[in-house]
Amino acid sequence: MDMKKLEIYDLLRYFHNAKKPDGTLFPILGEDALALTASLSYLLEDTNFCIKAYSGTGKTVLMEAIGQLLPEDWIHTIEHMSETAVWYDMDTINKARFVAIPEAQKIPEGVMEVIKTWADGRTATRKRTDVTSTTSPTKIHFLKPKFVLMAVAVENDKGSAMFDAELERRCMIMHTNPTVSQTERVIQHKLMQVAAPPTKLSSMSNKEIENLKIHLAKAIRERDADDATVMKNPCAPFLMEAIPSAFPVSRSKVQYLLRLINAIARFYPDEIVRTEKDGVTYGMVSPKHNWLGLRIYLNSFVEECLHMPSHGTDILKLFPETRMDRFGFADSDTVKMSEGELKKAAKAAGLPFTKLRPVISGLLMTGFLEVEDDGKRKLYFKSPLITEPAAKIDWSKLIDETKNFIRENWPEVSNEYIRSSCSNIKIVDPFSGDNLELGERTKRAVDVEYGDYDHIFKSAHDASIAKKYTYEGFLLKASGDYDDKEYEAIKLYIEKA
Repeated sequence: MDMKKLEIYDLLRYFHNAKKPDGTLFPILGEDALALTASLSYLLEDTNFCIKAYSGTGKTVLMEAIGQLLPEDWIHTIEHMSETAVWYDMDTINKARFVAIPEAQKIPEGVMEVIKTWADGRTATRKRTDVTSTTSPTKIHFLKPKFVLMAVAVENDKGSAMFDAELERRCMIMHTNPTVSQTERVIQHKLMQVAAPPTKLSSMSNKEIENLKIHLAKAIRERDADDATVMKNPCAPFLMEAIPSAFPVSRSKVQYLLRLINAIARFYPDEIVRTEKDGVTYGMVSPKHNWLGLRIYLNSFVEECLHMPSHGTDILKLFPETRMDRFGFADSDTVKMSEGELKKAAKAAGLPFTKLRPVISGLLMTGFLEVEDDGKRKLYFKSPLITEPAAKIDWSKLIDETKNFIRENWPEVSNEYIRSSCSNIKIVDPFSGDNLELGERTKRAVDVEYGDYDHIFKSAHDASIAKKYTYEGFLLKASGDYDDKEYEAIKLYIEKA
């Protein structure tokens, strides 16, 4: 059957049209980067993935949506959190390809030890004595290694502290969005859901969703095959500018960026240039796949490398710029703010101001904030010694360097790779659906539609939606991330049209 080429953007469309197991439409809104990173890394590149979230911010719904992309018998959900429950489900777990744990903060120590064993790629075992047996009184139970998708509620002490350093390094971690604007977006959809016809709420057909599931299942089977393609990324040596090296944790976290890029390449199997050496088939990851990986994951990757707590960068932005003296240290005019002042600023910015203290503690621990006590209150200020990263890739330079690298190291496929992967690179933006082009002489991908839409919109896709729907319809279907002022401008635009 001839199907249109699927894009990462189609995977995002699926999450915007996600349904609960009972068929109720429950779209994943405002979590685009998280939804794409989690589904691609976990499903296509066997990555342990943890979603850290405040209760009520949609982590369980997101996990259900990822699980529904798979055949039912491919995934097992651990919901009974007793020490022995996983062993009672041993046969089912061993048959499953994936394991999900929606409330990981409830995990008892015995189950956590199983997960740690899996994280090392080892089989978990236990010995049980059967007093009724005379021939073999001791039985060995085993749970084959699995890659786990977990969600952790972080507002309680156990949820915040459940991961030790070793397990943290073995998991790709991202956070849900608990901001006021995100809450308003979810509420708006629920209000529309009880008012509008179902056809007005959905923008992806059941047939399209089924084709996406078939596509992903095929990619997973190909990855699991004995002769599976081993991915090689000729662009990887030239990604250094995007990787913060202030903390040693970057050494282990960089693997997750590279795995996501590999997963993206597996999503586009027809684009992979392959070659065989010593009986092994190698696939060459392209500049396009690297661009998509950084587009989706770079911000979260940088925050993880810097041990940045959830919404830490948002809190840092509440401080006016710290002034430096000529020696590079904070001078007497350094802006200092009390916890009360930070709460007011966070509230005004639409951040979860009632849960500010753990974020401040995390920023102090990692060195982004410092504190002094004036005798009456604690005053916080941005550290002059640690700066927020600004990572940019010069893509024309990366393409040139990649060409030289592949000529030297993979000469047998260099001509094919350069011809198919390094010239006039066409990209569909994973968040907007816009058609982009990454040229050999351009530093960044450019919109091939040349931005011929009103500047208040983030993409041509969103501009076209504004022409077709009411403001409420725009809120449901737009893919761009807008602030309150931008939404107000769009509302006026639609009302005048």
